[in-house]
Amino acid sequence: MKQPMRQVPGSQQKLSPLKEAIVTCRIMLKYALVFGCIINLLMLATPIYSMQVLDRVISSGNTTTLFMLTLVILFALAILGLLQLGRGFALTQMGNWFEKQLSAKIFTNSIKASLLAKGGGGSQQIRDLQTIKTFITSPALVSMLDIPWAFIFVIVLFLIHFWMGMLTIFGGIFLLLMALISEKITKPLHDASNEHFISSTRQVEQAARNAEVIEVMGLLPNIIKNWQETNEKVQGNQNLVNNRQAVLTEITKFVRLMLQILTTGLGAYFVLQGQMSTGAIIASSSLSGRALAPFEQAITSYKGFLNFRKAFERLEQSLERFNISEDRMTLPTPEGRITVENIFYAPPGMQRHVIKGVNFEIQPGEILVVIGPSASGKTTLAKLIVGGLAPQVGSVRIDNSNLQDWNRTELGQHIGYLPQDIELFSGTIKENIARMDKNADPLKVVEAAQLSGVHDMILLLPKGYDTDLGSDGSLLSGGQRQRIGLARAFYNDPKLLVLDEPNSNLDSFGEIALAGAIARAKEKGITTIVISHRTSLLSAADKILAMRDGMVAIFGNRDEVLEKMNQAAKTVPFEQIRKQNG
Repeated sequence: MKQPMRQVPGSQQKLSPLKEAIVTCRIMLKYALVFGCIINLLMLATPIYSMQVLDRVISSGNTTTLFMLTLVILFALAILGLLQLGRGFALTQMGNWFEKQLSAKIFTNSIKASLLAKGGGGSQQIRDLQTIKTFITSPALVSMLDIPWAFIFVIVLFLIHFWMGMLTIFGGIFLLLMALISEKITKPLHDASNEHFISSTRQVEQAARNAEVIEVMGLLPNIIKNWQETNEKVQGNQNLVNNRQAVLTEITKFVRLMLQILTTGLGAYFVLQGQMSTGAIIASSSLSGRALAPFEQAITSYKGFLNFRKAFERLEQSLERFNISEDRMTLPTPEGRITVENIFYAPPGMQRHVIKGVNFEIQPGEILVVIGPSASGKTTLAKLIVGGLAPQVGSVRIDNSNLQDWNRTELGQHIGYLPQDIELFSGTIKENIARMDKNADPLKVVEAAQLSGVHDMILLLPKGYDTDLGSDGSLLSGGQRQRIGLARAFYNDPKLLVLDEPNSNLDSFGEIALAGAIARAKEKGITTIVISHRTSLLSAADKILAMRDGMVAIFGNRDEVLEKMNQAAKTVPFEQIRKQNG
């Protein structure tokens, strides 16, 4: 399909990927609209055939005329079927193109949304994309495209008789009024139902991820109770929507049948008055039905349109919020010098900064150990250093280049990151260590495993490196997952290694392996930042950074910092006694 211009005429604003794809689809929809005109013209063949048979063939008894009329109508119906089939295939191809253009971008966007808040993206954006695709390839859209051509049938009805055309227009106006009423009384309920349904789905997904805790601690009754409260809101709103739509649908059916009866009755009256032929009654009934069918189908499919519109709005808002462009110049391979310049960070929706004016610098190959009490900002700082979060003020630089200026895919090849919460992906151990590259060099995978001291452990598993971890790596213990995550961080010789609580799940053997891995990182000149509560890793540090309340309390060379900490520990009791005694 031909690509449209990204820029909106008369402005400097660029189209979002979603709007760009929709604009491109408009080209195909224009062809579908033209096809609709031809299809609706061919639909005139049936009522014309009925009228000609009743008015000419039966009165004349000419079988030749009947035969030729039948051949013509069969040919027209064959063309009609082929055109409808072609339009359906074209819309299906358009839907496939639409999904192919957006699926990777929407997936990326959902990951970026989840960086800011757990569950902020998830699978909902992919479901929204499927909702949009389903609508633009559905019969509901075809019905809407056929509405302009319904006037072809109205014009023919006026040619048959003025009041036949007026009756059909009155019917169309009534159906449009019913659509407006449906919009007014169901849209707020439908929107609320959608929001509650999304919340309900997230609760189910969260419960599934925490099934073990729920079972062991007996949380199931409370979890079910909380979920049912949300689900009852979904069902309550949906029941109201269904009931109101059912009433509107039955009213529409009644009026539709009434119009059909009135068309036949009015036609019979005009025949008795000598103003119409008998065949025109059948033709008028058929034409009236064809003229009103797109309106009726559009009203029936209105719920699908509401789902489409809401999904479009959610996706558009999300795409406007996150920049998923990777059009950045390739920068040289970094050496690993890290500079943190006066960074401030507050989570979305919070006024209070959890990182406040942090400054420090470490040279390539140095080991920095970050310590501090819980909630002092250590994990947030680690995420800011690797680019998982972006500071509102200040910058994080690697070799003097701001992290935000790097192509994220390219920079990621030079960063090894072990987060506090270890999650592995569906696939084999080899694929997980190789960062899900199915064509990775096995020698590099083994080297990363050996560097992290996990090679022997992997060989003891049933299929070694080809052991399938299942959906989330739950077949392994916490310590095993952590060590495989460490191997993933070491893969492909990164220049920067950031380990957040790397020994939280390790036994004594794992601790020894971790210490060896950090020593080997030092030998290979890898800049290493370790977040830890434990003092056992301080001996490996070149520098120590102590944090408190989101700020740097102490930073410097290991021996200097340890000396200051020892002196502070000696003076604390005296200060406490002095304060107590006034």
